[in-house]
Amino acid sequence: MISHAQSYSKDSIDAIINKETGISEKAALLNYYADLLADKNTVLATNYANQALLISTQQKLHKEKGKALNNLAWIKYRKGDFTSAFEHSTQALKWNEEMGNLPELAASYRCMASVFNSQTNFKKAIELFKKDLELHTRLSDKKSVGRALNNIAFCFFKEKLIDSALHYNQIALNFNQQLNDDYLLAFSYRNMGDLFEFNGKNDSARLYYSKTIEKAEKVNSIQLQLTAKYRIGRNLSSEKKYREAIKYLEKALALGIQMGAKSETSLIYNLLSLAYEGNGQYKDAFLAQKKYSALNDSLYQEKSRSKLAEMQAKFEAEKKQSEINQLKKEKQQQEKEGRQKTFLNISLIVTSLIFIIMLVVIWRRNKFKTVTNLLLKQQKEELEETLLLKDKVFSIVSHDLRSPIASLNAVLPMLDPDTLDKESYHELKDKLSQQVQNLHYVLDNLLIWSRSRMKGISGNESTRFVLKNQADISVKLLKALAQQKEINIINQIDGNLFYSADSQHFDIIIRNLILNAIKFTPEKGMIQLNSEVTDSHIHISVSDNGVGMTQEQVNRLFQLKTHFTTPGTQKEKGTGLGLLICAEYAAANNWNIQVKSEPGKGSQFSIILPKKAA
Repeated sequence: MISHAQSYSKDSIDAIINKETGISEKAALLNYYADLLADKNTVLATNYANQALLISTQQKLHKEKGKALNNLAWIKYRKGDFTSAFEHSTQALKWNEEMGNLPELAASYRCMASVFNSQTNFKKAIELFKKDLELHTRLSDKKSVGRALNNIAFCFFKEKLIDSALHYNQIALNFNQQLNDDYLLAFSYRNMGDLFEFNGKNDSARLYYSKTIEKAEKVNSIQLQLTAKYRIGRNLSSEKKYREAIKYLEKALALGIQMGAKSETSLIYNLLSLAYEGNGQYKDAFLAQKKYSALNDSLYQEKSRSKLAEMQAKFEAEKKQSEINQLKKEKQQQEKEGRQKTFLNISLIVTSLIFIIMLVVIWRRNKFKTVTNLLLKQQKEELEETLLLKDKVFSIVSHDLRSPIASLNAVLPMLDPDTLDKESYHELKDKLSQQVQNLHYVLDNLLIWSRSRMKGISGNESTRFVLKNQADISVKLLKALAQQKEINIINQIDGNLFYSADSQHFDIIIRNLILNAIKFTPEKGMIQLNSEVTDSHIHISVSDNGVGMTQEQVNRLFQLKTHFTTPGTQKEKGTGLGLLICAEYAAANNWNIQVKSEPGKGSQFSIILPKKAA
């Protein structure tokens, strides 16, 4: 449809419309050309709008009927027939409001606002243009939003509210520049010219009027061309440049006659009369003044004004009556809803009471069921843990204890000084001693752990002791085991740190952490015991430069279900119970164990003791 916009002759447009066979499509085409020609050829535009109205009414094309009524209202407004424009605007507004056709309802507001503007009722015009803006903003119709902003700025200017006019025109100009719409920009430039002319800046005003003409010619908007040209003529006349003014005014007059715009034509005749007089062309001035008087003071215009005022009053009265009727309906509806609400409230109370009683019964049943389920779940978890404990004990007894005992049983008969040389005898003796020592620690841990699982952690008799001295007990006990791998254990715990707790519990944890470090530290390695004091805690750490662990391995420590054991650096075997014991004894004393480790760089196990017991 847009591709035909460049041809405005009746024959070419009729040819396009007559090719269309669909009724609704034909009505849409007629409306399109009526809208397109509204500010170019009002006679032809009226013809197409009337055809669109006839077809849409007969075929019940509600959307196209609303558009046709709007087009007729706008065309009548352009011609200066304000009474007819207001009548069609009122019909369009009622129809589009009833049909819920928001785009055309917004257009009805715009047309009615324009009529009020022409009657210098700028307050009402601004009110309706703002409704137009609100609707088109909701519809995301950017072109119509830009147009509404232009119209609001123009009305504020006409009402001499210059600050508001400047504000809205700047918004409109920025908005339309982003849209890059020549028609809307032409309108914004004309408004800007009006503001500059009002402030006595005639050169700037004429510059913007010229920009208006340039943009209006691009979109063939005769209405914007003629209004910009007569404004330049008026402006030049104010500076007594009558000859130049007459050129612009005569061009504007020709466009006004071509368009059939009576209001603008009348105004131009008046301006031409003054310009001719100023230029000494008194005869031309007389003729122009005569034509102005004939148009302006005609009986048609007088009747139109009185009839328009009557129609406006009728419209406002109908609107108020409609509002009163609506209020009555709303009041009746509220009373009806009130009665229904009372009945519903009573029903709701009765239903709620029944529901609450049912809930209480169900709750009591569910409570018994929940308690039973929780007990079963607890017993299941305890059974699973017991079975896991059993499996762990059997694993230790069948593998970790049976293997070294079997090895001892096989080797001991061979330990004969008469059949072995001295060096072999001592070497075998050292290895057997190491196995027995490891077996001792395994048995010791097994007994400690089994007792704690069956009877709980015993002791917990608090005594005050020096942390360094207490750790030295474990260091000395394990020194011989460490020397077999030439591992150096260094105790660097601060000798001035005291702590109150069960010292045996502290020994068990330290001993197992050192045993673990010895197991995973290579020959000639180093194990260090350190201390660190913070505001609220004491950290006792056991660090080694052994094989280290991945983060995944660290996450699996201290838990019976996920715990694991790996051979030491000399293939030492173990139960993996040492760290589980550490975790249990630490928890019994409200201590924490923190692990930092990295593969190939060793590990650091820290016991975090609350300082309040220091």
